[in-house]
Amino acid sequence: MVHLKSHFEKLPAMFRLGIIGAGWIARKMVRALAPLDGVEVYAIGSRDAAKAEAFAHEFDIPVSYGSYTELVSDPLVDLVYIATPHSHHYDHSMLALEYGKPV
Repeated sequence: MVHLKSHFEKLPAMFRLGIIGAGWIARKMVRALAPLDGVEVYAIGSRDAAKAEAFAHEFDIPVSYGSYTELVSDPLVDLVYIATPHSHHYDHSMLALEYGKPV
């Protein structure tokens, strides 16, 4: 028998989310997550470091990266949201999974 209580006791009190992509979908996701407890948008990654930095500044996100690999390499990122065009979801999901990040 699985004891869910012991399983959930091991979960962090706050999940630190990293977002791949700094476009309009990422903006919608940041706004949707803002009122929720238990999740922090911790990092934003873009192919353009300046775009990631501007996005992070706009939404008060602590960390920005100029590459998706940098984002998924961050040991403080608990899970990843893919906010790139659908045609890139497979590659970006596989990248996150290769680094042990849930998507």
